[in-house]
Amino acid sequence: MKLKKFFAGIVAAAMMLTVGATAVLADEPAASTVTVPGTGIKNAKMFTESDANLELTKTLKVDNGTAPDSMTFSFTVKNAAQADVATPSVEFKTTDNTDGALFTAGTYTRTFDVNLATILGDNKTKVGEYTYTISENDTQIPGITKDPKELTLKVTVVNATGEIGEGYGYYAALYRDGKKIEATDAFHNTYNAKSLTLTKTVHGSLGDLNEDFQFDIKFVPEKDEIASLYKGVQVGDLGKASIANATAGAYLNLNTVYTVTMKHNGSLSFANLPAGIKYEVYEVGSAVSGDKVMKNQYTVTVTDTAFVENSNTVKGTAAAEDVTVAFQNTHEGVPDTGVILDNAPYIALLAVVAIGGVALMLNKRRRDEE
Repeated sequence: MKLKKFFAGIVAAAMMLTVGATAVLADEPAASTVTVPGTGIKNAKMFTESDANLELTKTLKVDNGTAPDSMTFSFTVKNAAQADVATPSVEFKTTDNTDGALFTAGTYTRTFDVNLATILGDNKTKVGEYTYTISENDTQIPGITKDPKELTLKVTVVNATGEIGEGYGYYAALYRDGKKIEATDAFHNTYNAKSLTLTKTVHGSLGDLNEDFQFDIKFVPEKDEIASLYKGVQVGDLGKASIANATAGAYLNLNTVYTVTMKHNGSLSFANLPAGIKYEVYEVGSAVSGDKVMKNQYTVTVTDTAFVENSNTVKGTAAAEDVTVAFQNTHEGVPDTGVILDNAPYIALLAVVAIGGVALMLNKRRRDEE
């Protein structure tokens, strides 16, 4: 009997919990996705004036190099009359990355909001379909390629009746090139950078293969206003080379001269040169002499690039390909040994002496025979 009462108590408690849970669920707000009969809307996100933020995703892919620590991308939303109705933006910051990691090769995402009630304006209480365009604004960030694709945003305003509730509801659909896309696939950017490699070789019979040669190199922005938008040129593996006031892996400041020292067959690479960054390099101690560039007894030449006319300096701008600036120093000459190596006069003289000696011997023999 006691056992029956025990099980009866358990059943009663379970029924009470079920009723209580049903009551709690009944008090919860409606789901964020709804189906509106007769409209073709199925499991769609319904926005309201108090919950009108459409969240869009911006994807940044770093192909190579290191993107800046902080980047801001802005967008323009236009209505059908081509009037600006919103200018949202999104920021990428290393401080938001795990452990403050740099934006090196990889893919990164951030989100930003477009408020539907704001862009609708007075139309937020007028049933109908409204069309907008969203485009990314130009950016001056070196190495960044903006997303050229314009998105079409269609917003439908409906009477919020039935399961939706009172007031007005908004439905949003995004299109790219006429095809519907997800909000997580809204905009895409890439960051790309190239490298510059400085090399040194020594040629000629009097070229000193153990001599240290120095080069001054400087990186400058095409426009001053982009200097603060750039992470910096990164020093590669030093090997047997050295660079004053910097170490391997360091990021160099723009508009600053750095001195590189290397010997014969030395090389040093600089990474993270996006489009919009220029470089200048020359060999310390070299100067224009006539139609040549000379450094003491060395003739200085470059390959894979060229000196600026009437100058000892190589200048260029980072572009779509990696760059090599190869310096060659040549010192040819004939060593002064102090010994005349042309023996022809002596050989001729010896021949004359030999002939004279033979003639004397023959003349003496003839006399003896007489």
